[in-house]
Amino acid sequence: MVVINVAEQGTGDQTRKKLGAPSDYGIRGYGTHQYGAGAQFSGIYKIITINGKQVQVKEKYYVPTNPQTVPQQANRSIFADAVFAWQNLTSEQKEVYNERAKYKNLSGYNLYLSEYLLSH
Repeated sequence: MVVINVAEQGTGDQTRKKLGAPSDYGIRGYGTHQYGAGAQFSGIYKIITINGKQVQVKEKYYVPTNPQTVPQQANRSIFADAVFAWQNLTSEQKEVYNERAKYKNLSGYNLYLSEYLLSH
């Protein structure tokens, strides 16, 4: 596990020299060269607090599982139905959701999906 003290990182150039490729969450691909699990300092990082200081911790590389349980598939089906229903709304109907969503700091799409999923 690589631990780098965030307070002592210095400039961006110094940090890049310590970490190598960009330290975003996930794996980054550029062209045919992939930065991630195979690189020494690249990969999946998270920021945690140790003794009151924030540090970046490199996570062990893993491939997420997809168990495809019956409830999971049912929820995916409902979500797909919600997206399909949004796509079939008229522009006037979408505008109503967009106006309502302004006051909730959401997009009309997100508001519609939220209401659809709660009702099903």
